Amino acid sequence: MRRNSQAGQTLVFVALAMVLLSAVLGLAVDIGYMRFLKRRMQTAADSAAIAAAAEINYGDVTAAAKADAASNGFTDGANGVAVTVNNPPASGPNQGVQGYVEVLISKNQPTFFIRVVPGGATSSTVTARAVGHLGNGKGCIYTLAQAPAGLQVHHNGAVTAQSCAIMVNGNLTVHSGATLTASAIGVGGSVTNLGLTLTPAPQTGMVLASDPLAYLPTQNPGACNFTNFRINSGNTILNQGVYCGGITITGSASATFSPGLYIMAPGSGGPPVGLLINSSGTVTGSGVTIYNAAGSGPISITSTGTVSLSAPTSGTYAGVLIFQDPANQLSATVNGGNNAMFAGALYFPNLNANVSITNIGSGATGTTIVAASLDVHGNSNNFNSAYSLFSSGSPVKDAVLAE
Repeated sequence: MRRNSQAGQTLVFVALAMVLLSAVLGLAVDIGYMRFLKRRMQTAADSAAIAAAAEINYGDVTAAAKADAASNGFTDGANGVAVTVNNPPASGPNQGVQGYVEVLISKNQPTFFIRVVPGGATSSTVTARAVGHLGNGKGCIYTLAQAPAGLQVHHNGAVTAQSCAIMVNGNLTVHSGATLTASAIGVGGSVTNLGLTLTPAPQTGMVLASDPLAYLPTQNPGACNFTNFRINSGNTILNQGVYCGGITITGSASATFSPGLYIMAPGSGGPPVGLLINSSGTVTGSGVTIYNAAGSGPISITSTGTVSLSAPTSGTYAGVLIFQDPANQLSATVNGGNNAMFAGALYFPNLNANVSITNIGSGATGTTIVAASLDVHGNSNNFNSAYSLFSSGSPVKDAVLAE
């Protein structure tokens, strides 16, 4: 009887040990899977936050985040998944801060083994959180038209963009005696180098760059405030408004642009003019955006004096100095003359709009060009994406993770 009793007790202990061992193994399996799921969800949340931030200026933040999360296997409302998008964030160090977007992904995941243990949970909720925002873009030259258009640095010309990237959708041609320096050079077409220096070596076969300023709103000029505005001498103070027939500054004239938005609109009488500066005087302005409307004449700056212009530091066109309407396909000339400074973005998005620049200045405060194609002359053409004068940074933005 004692031997049978001991055998019965052993069976009980073995059974209890098996249950305990099963619980431990089940817990390990379930926890391991939850950790695996958490990693997948965090990757999806990070990606969705970047996708959402990229749409902050376009208004499709929630749709972009949910679509991106779905592409990574987490579809809102399916299989116990919930994707929540808060713009701006509802928690964390960037709570309520505009320009940031929070993405939370949660999933009610059934357990595999723990549920069979008495008192074991039948499911567990796994969550992941990420926050994206728009940081300063790293590009400062974008040529949008495909080959054969692109970027040409002409004989003995120089482009220095050590802190930012150059993106050329078409061909890159560097002529004899010219130099080109950037943090990165990407080219969609071919490279012809007859120059002295290309630093670093261009990367060909680049995925074509999209227009980085396409989010900016266009303007309906409205009624004229000024008509065929022309000065050829003296020192004139200009005020913001609609300039039908554009602005012409010639001769020995000097001019000061007061802060504001200057809309160049179509006019009548004489050849079409957008902004024409061809004087030996000094042209200055701070907090200025020149908007060249559809139907207006070209931007032509060929000064022999000094031109020093900077964009607004806040508002709709923060960091944008010249904005040519996408429907205006005219080419432009920007020649800075002596001691030039063009602080801000020069934006010519129409795919027929070639821009020719000559000595546009130090670029120390931030200079960006977006155009169909670009011809560079002169040895003082410096660019950067720092935008140290501008509280909102460069108008070119890249979506990055903040949390």
